[in-house]
Amino acid sequence: MLLVKPPVFIFLFTCILRIGHTWSVNNFLMTGPKKAGRVGRKRGAWPLQGKCLPSSAERLNFDPCVSTQAYLIYSSSVAAGAQSGIEECKYQFAWDRWNCPERALQLSSHSGLRSANRETAFVHAISSAGVMYTLTRNCSLGDFDNCGCDDSRNGQLGGQGWLWGGCSDNVGFGEAISKQFVDALETGQDARAAMNLHNNEAGRKAVKGTMKRTCKCHGVSGSCTTQTCWLQLPEFREVGAHLKEKYHAALKVDLLQGAGNSAAGRGAIADTFRSISTRELVHLEDSPDYCLENKTLGLLGTEGRECLRRGRALGRWERRSCRRLCGDCGLAVEERRAETVSSCNCKFHWCCAVRCEQCRRRVTKYFCSRAERPRGGAAHKPGRKP
Repeated sequence: MLLVKPPVFIFLFTCILRIGHTWSVNNFLMTGPKKAGRVGRKRGAWPLQGKCLPSSAERLNFDPCVSTQAYLIYSSSVAAGAQSGIEECKYQFAWDRWNCPERALQLSSHSGLRSANRETAFVHAISSAGVMYTLTRNCSLGDFDNCGCDDSRNGQLGGQGWLWGGCSDNVGFGEAISKQFVDALETGQDARAAMNLHNNEAGRKAVKGTMKRTCKCHGVSGSCTTQTCWLQLPEFREVGAHLKEKYHAALKVDLLQGAGNSAAGRGAIADTFRSISTRELVHLEDSPDYCLENKTLGLLGTEGRECLRRGRALGRWERRSCRRLCGDCGLAVEERRAETVSSCNCKFHWCCAVRCEQCRRRVTKYFCSRAERPRGGAAHKPGRKP
């Protein structure tokens, strides 16, 4: 919820200050949220004083004071999107030394996220992507009166043997509204603000870049003479995996100390970030050593963390978690036996209940623990990659 309230408050406060001033209605005239989610989908248009705007959201640089009602309508989707970003962050880094702790999840250019490392970059990107993804999905489901499918290219030739058609997910709408919420959190003009805005955009680019083309065949007797195709959102897990790859390849930006304190400095910052593709994550600082506890930075270290060793469904990254979290951090792997209780042998009884037995089983879990280092043994060296 922290991701939603600050911009809403800022925009409402700004509007109050501007009461009595002359301003014109921009691209939106909101009519309120739907009572039922999937009813009344409007394809490719936004109502505006009896007129319709094109389905492309490129023109959605609307005045925030016009749409205080819009922010109330979208806020639940923004909150849900931010939450999905948090959950995906925790999933992607569950078996990393940095595991997306709660303190890392407040999007703020200077207070909540004090560092400007690659982990900060990922948090901004995945949060921005989550908000855009959820707004786009809810738009296509018909949850908003003011948007629906993107049919702006319908009927156009898309490639050999296929045409654009159907109901494409309206990523342009989700992108535009996401910018209004997420980017509004950045009020500074320094390098850190520029970094955060760049990574916000990289998150949105990740959603657009992972869209899937879905096609339907048309022809006589089941033949596929032509195809009609449209774009659909992937599973959000694919967006998270894409951004995890970008995290590993994140670019460090080196700026002169003090850049941003003058107009020339701000110009240099803008030029530097403009030269980097917005599909890439960027950071300004190196990551600290996440093996070690650092109370100043709020880092807990990896001592006490659980790791994985066995399991058919484990991927390569998970299978190496004990080495990464324990061994490479100078810790031993401690094996613990535990008893778990779960429902089993469930049966349906007429009418109408499901009754289960309680089954107990012994499981083995592994944890990183501090072991006495033998005389002359090698200790963990700070500065390893997280």
